[in-house]
Amino acid sequence: MSISPHKVLPKIRILSEDLANQIAAGEVVERPASVVKELVENSIDAGATMIRLDIEGGGKKKIRIMDNGMGMAPEECRLAFSRHATSKISRFEDLQSIHSLGFRGEALASIASVSKVRCTSSRNESEGGKLVLMEGGEILEEKDVACPQGTTIEVAQLFYATPARSKFLKGDSTEFSHITQVITQQALANPHIQFILTHNTREVINTLPTDQLHYRIAELFGADLAKFLLEVEAQSGDYHLIGFVSSPVHTRSSRSAQYCFINGRFVRDKVILHATQQGYSHLLPKGQHPAMFLYLTMDPRLIDINVHPSKAEVRFAFQQDVHQFVAHGVRSALENNQQVSIDLTAREQVGTSMEERPKQVSSQPNNQVPQWTNRSHLSNQGDHSQSLRTFMGQGPAASQVPCFDRAPTPVANLIYSEFEPLGQLNRSFIIMQGKQGLLVVDQHVAHERILYERFLETAKNRKVEVQKLLFPLTLELSPGESEMLTPHLERLLELGLELEHFGQNEFLLRSVPAILKNADHEKLLRETIDLLPRGTHEDVLNGKYEDVLIMMSCRNAIKVNHTLNLDQIRKLISELEQTSMPYTCPHGRPISLLFEIDDILKNFLRK
Repeated sequence: MSISPHKVLPKIRILSEDLANQIAAGEVVERPASVVKELVENSIDAGATMIRLDIEGGGKKKIRIMDNGMGMAPEECRLAFSRHATSKISRFEDLQSIHSLGFRGEALASIASVSKVRCTSSRNESEGGKLVLMEGGEILEEKDVACPQGTTIEVAQLFYATPARSKFLKGDSTEFSHITQVITQQALANPHIQFILTHNTREVINTLPTDQLHYRIAELFGADLAKFLLEVEAQSGDYHLIGFVSSPVHTRSSRSAQYCFINGRFVRDKVILHATQQGYSHLLPKGQHPAMFLYLTMDPRLIDINVHPSKAEVRFAFQQDVHQFVAHGVRSALENNQQVSIDLTAREQVGTSMEERPKQVSSQPNNQVPQWTNRSHLSNQGDHSQSLRTFMGQGPAASQVPCFDRAPTPVANLIYSEFEPLGQLNRSFIIMQGKQGLLVVDQHVAHERILYERFLETAKNRKVEVQKLLFPLTLELSPGESEMLTPHLERLLELGLELEHFGQNEFLLRSVPAILKNADHEKLLRETIDLLPRGTHEDVLNGKYEDVLIMMSCRNAIKVNHTLNLDQIRKLISELEQTSMPYTCPHGRPISLLFEIDDILKNFLRK
């Protein structure tokens, strides 16, 4: 075997400034929203009290930002677009105590290297300002102009100089939704600043300056959310926490309304999110998340924000201290709220009274179903699986009942009509007997499968039976949610949800699928919005709309702790047997478990 000679590497050389800027742009400028974030942060650092953004084509065609900040002196306008040019820091020690949003000095040079930029700025209207035109990082024109105090920057044809990068951008609506999210974050971080955002001349956001954070939240997310927020305030040493969290009874199925700011900077931090979740402890339903708007301030020397070019990730000097502080602050807010305190007390009283209630099995006349109960179920209504684990010999009380050598098997080929219903276990599971053994059916997921296939069939044929609402429901959304929902109105109508614009970011719900006429319509809509895709690729759309159908089915299915008589059980089982997939729910969970007769006989020493 011959050995190929080593490849001769080219000589080490210093990259050209243009190439270095384009490489830096790859880290700083990912999409139009990245440009908006950097430019808005510059405006905030310049002391602006009004920031206006006009966006065209999702930001791919044009981004124009105007502010009334301090502006730049004429000699600074050219310098601002040089790499590593910044007014925020001047020595290494400044990195240990950063108070501004920007400090790297890379953003403007990176943006200018991949787009066409027009910048006008002035520190004094009476003295005039400077105009700078750039393309691909090169200055084309520079001249004195008359302009008001502040800075206006226009970024056109983003990534025109790097066409390969533009291929990775999404559709206009998707890119603009990311921009909307950036402005929402900055508007929450700076309630004293007026933010105006337009897209293709349509106004999307227009906030009023205020010193009341609660008012700014209501502006962006609607009064319906704001009125269920609880105030958070905590102080301990170098840490100070203020903000709002939602009542445990008003949660969402996604984290779309969770915002955390550290020293005025929006961050995505797992420590804060986990601490908040721990603060709620057992108060949150499974799969639900609170709304939160938390503002943590600390000594800048206790945090490192120079972790990533986007500055959205941070490191704490004392992570455990921050975690405990935030969790305690959130928990205190929940406990100090009168409504929550009452709920907690009521829950504890219910648990005690049920724990003391004796077990009993009573014969039921006529068509009523006998109920099997146990102590573990009564002490915790939420854990219905515990009863089943005990019944199967897998729970903590397993030593008190006969155990099966093998766990019950999820069924995949039996005929339900060959089993006879006996009753319910914990008013949550249907118990049936047959030649093959004992069958346990989860009534909720069984009904979920039935409803899902009904929804799927009617949606496919566009024959959804709808129920007109006597009084249309008004839904206030955040600008980001509004932008997310608008492209899907026609498709949602095919599913039976008739929505129309009503105001800037408000919608009227006029009809719902008839099968959901008794559902919580506002909760249904918010969960639907959380599931909608940002993109418009057909495969993504189909997958997401299927998620909407699954969610609708789950919300309208028979719940656990719901009594069924024998006729209702037989009807449910008959409808389940007629579905195309009667053994798993749309989420993939098993509908039925079979305790085989051979195992039962063996454990009673009859085999």
